[in-house]
Amino acid sequence: MIGFWLVAAALTALALLPLLRSLLRPAPPLEGAAAFARGVYAAQVAEIDRDLKRGLLSEDQARAARAEVGRRLLSVADEAMVPPAAAAPKPAQRTALVLTLLLPVVALGVYLPLGQPNLPAVPFATRPKEALAPPQVLDAVAKLEATLQQNPDDVGGWSLLAQTYGAMARPADAVNAWRQVLRLTPEDASVKGALAEALAVAADGVVGEEAVRLFTEAVAADAMDARARYYLGLARLQAGDIRGALDRWTALVADSPADAPWLPTVRERIHDAATQVGLDPFAITPSPKPASAPPPPAMGQARGQPGAAPALSPEQMQAMAAMSQEDQQATINSMVDGLQAKLKDNPGDADGWMRLARAREVQGNMDAARDALRGAVKADPKRLQAWLDLSRLTAPDDAQTQGSAEFLDAMAKVLELAPDNPQALYYLGQQAANEGKAGRARELWGRLLKQLPADAPQRPELQRRMDSLK
Repeated sequence: MIGFWLVAAALTALALLPLLRSLLRPAPPLEGAAAFARGVYAAQVAEIDRDLKRGLLSEDQARAARAEVGRRLLSVADEAMVPPAAAAPKPAQRTALVLTLLLPVVALGVYLPLGQPNLPAVPFATRPKEALAPPQVLDAVAKLEATLQQNPDDVGGWSLLAQTYGAMARPADAVNAWRQVLRLTPEDASVKGALAEALAVAADGVVGEEAVRLFTEAVAADAMDARARYYLGLARLQAGDIRGALDRWTALVADSPADAPWLPTVRERIHDAATQVGLDPFAITPSPKPASAPPPPAMGQARGQPGAAPALSPEQMQAMAAMSQEDQQATINSMVDGLQAKLKDNPGDADGWMRLARAREVQGNMDAARDALRGAVKADPKRLQAWLDLSRLTAPDDAQTQGSAEFLDAMAKVLELAPDNPQALYYLGQQAANEGKAGRARELWGRLLKQLPADAPQRPELQRRMDSLK
């Protein structure tokens, strides 16, 4: 605490220093100022004479101008004759002394009842982030809150308020609103999932006990609830059960249509989790079901996942809502084609190529997705995710099969960017073995073997293949 007051005193002194210097600085001599002014006015008189000779001024105008300059010159002469004590008093040493003593006392008097020096600091990065909302939205939320106070059983109002809180990044308020919705519709599995998701968001992504219970109930009511199944896998991952998480997520992929908007996120989770335990994500990730009928565009972008087309504005969504399903799909295809056309004019947009690749994959057009990924790696050769996606879409169907040249080139680039990537180590080791480069194969597989847990089921087979190298 003593250190705090010493720092506060030093900061106060630093703050007062500029003020004291201004108050204690001697005033400039008036005689010097008067002499300078006389020189200026003499130059003005000379300028008036020159303008008169050039015909720019008449005699009357020149006479009036000289009279004005003379009046100002006499004024300066009068000021110079004033005694120094009357013209400018000495610096206000008393005022400076009073301020020096008074300001810290006043500041201390304000701080003592209000200040909290022992309050822990809150770093900016950890402060709650609340999305900025336009004033009209805040007014609408306030009106809706007031209405629900008068009519607390309005389930539609609570649902709208909960969704609005979520969009405004107010997760705690969203949780409270979803609780009211669940109170009014206790058997609605989708509401249970929404409340559980809000709980996870409010807990910075941690799927807690209550959220797990709600997600479990949601899956019991609807075995195809992808959101609940995804979060239940995330809960297993957070609990340290990576295998359990992989089991849930791979089952979700197997049960999902190929155009499901959540598949890219689930596949990414599988890739990261499998890498942690030394498994090949390409080998353990099943193929999804055939693509279903094209979903409405609003669903295609649910929860910020990549969909079949760029995000739509509210006006576009409203216009498309009235279209038939065929017209909706035609519009989406047109938007994706438009993105591809833009990329032809701007081939260096790696982010655009990645979006196009995801959209083409969701559409089930794997050839176009691969072409887009080729554009992405050309635009940004150091983008690891682009190379990983390209290798995923060019991987052989069987892990024992020799991969294509493009696949192996992608794996080589992945290994360059991520030297411990298990897929690159395995497949490039296999390539070396097939080419008779036993030393290179042993090196790559040996690095992979060091990453595998002692009980990994792949260890015996990998060790056997290493021992068989000649």
